[in-house]
Amino acid sequence: MRSFNKLPPAIQRAPATFSLVVATTVCFLLFYPLQWVGMLELFNFVPFRAAGGYVAFGEWGDWWRLVTPTLIHFGWLHVVFNCLWLWEFGQRIEHRLGGVNLLGLYVISAMASNFCQYWWEGPSIFGGMSGVVYALLGIIMASHWRRPGWIAPPPMAVFAFMLIWLVIGMSGSMALLGADAIANGAHVGGLVAGWVLGLLVSSAPALFRKS
Repeated sequence: MRSFNKLPPAIQRAPATFSLVVATTVCFLLFYPLQWVGMLELFNFVPFRAAGGYVAFGEWGDWWRLVTPTLIHFGWLHVVFNCLWLWEFGQRIEHRLGGVNLLGLYVISAMASNFCQYWWEGPSIFGGMSGVVYALLGIIMASHWRRPGWIAPPPMAVFAFMLIWLVIGMSGSMALLGADAIANGAHVGGLVAGWVLGLLVSSAPALFRKS
């Protein structure tokens, strides 16, 4: 308890969000610098085996794969920006709903965005926290529309940037510039799921209040 009290106040107010950022960072450091393909095979939404330059996908069936793709990132910018947005949106939600509810929303958002990405592209290798980030954005947007100020919103410029980035990703223009593939299905699925969750939690605030 004393160690916790020594942490910066911002972390003390949002320990669940901070824990997600730490978990994401640790998984990235285990996977990306070491190129640990086994971790990618274990965490990908659909199991696969890579050998001789070929990738063979198996049958989905492992429960943890519903969530674990969110912990895989494919570059430093990928993980840094996702962690920054995760902190920006997650701590705002945690301040209102508490850590347990935030973690529950994370799990639901991860499953929704991963399923949507799978439906969008079929069996493929994908990962990242961005689907959850868009879900958290959707939660804030919907709750602010339903109950203004209930969850402290970020500046409107942030909403605009995230939505513009979503449109740019779906336009395919990033691929023309040589950028890595963008998980548009996860982004759209996360945003829609987040909007629904935001309407739910803001319509029954007594059920989702911070304990």
